[in-house]
Amino acid sequence: MGKTFDQSLIDTAKISMSMIDPEDMADTTSEEFESMRRIQQGCHTELSNREDFPFNKFTKTIQLSKGQNAYSLPDGRVIEVRIAQGSGIKKLPYVEDIELLGSETGTPEMFSVSYNPNKLKFYPVPDKIMPVNVDYNNTKNVLLADGNYSYNIEIGSTLRMPEQFQHLYFDALEYYVLATNMRKTSNARWQPTVELFNQKWSTFLKGCKTVDTETIFTI
Repeated sequence: MGKTFDQSLIDTAKISMSMIDPEDMADTTSEEFESMRRIQQGCHTELSNREDFPFNKFTKTIQLSKGQNAYSLPDGRVIEVRIAQGSGIKKLPYVEDIELLGSETGTPEMFSVSYNPNKLKFYPVPDKIMPVNVDYNNTKNVLLADGNYSYNIEIGSTLRMPEQFQHLYFDALEYYVLATNMRKTSNARWQPTVELFNQKWSTFLKGCKTVDTETIFTI
């Protein structure tokens, strides 16, 4: 397992501009630790949802059944739905009020998402068994000590993120947590901390994304 969120709070306290006691962060039962954990949780939730990072993209194959219109959503935000059509693959367009289109059956031509309950819906209603591939963005990126994934940070948990990016992310997160803990922009240490965060966040973004094809040179 990589670096934990608990160790990240200790490292946050060790930053030179920090006024946080590392010993308080080492005591997971202290009020100081619980207060900083709430800040860390808020900062992590915000940062991990800022963009659709490539390592959060997953694909799930759903087997459509004849006469069944609604299916369980994957654990995340749907990006794209693809279905085999003839000898190729077709991307289905998203339609907001798919229920208004009626109950025609056939090969699905469009899809919709509902959250009460959480369902993925198709139109026309499938008239036979067929697979569709659903690309989705999963931000449940906290890896708990028991091996399960969660949105919430717990004791002993770490990042669900490729190892080569984790140190870049934690480095940025720690400065963001520190800046957020300072709260008031009148704090003389706040602006330098924010600037350092922005630099480290930029480094993380550059490191974790695929290369822009316009920057590739062929020798």
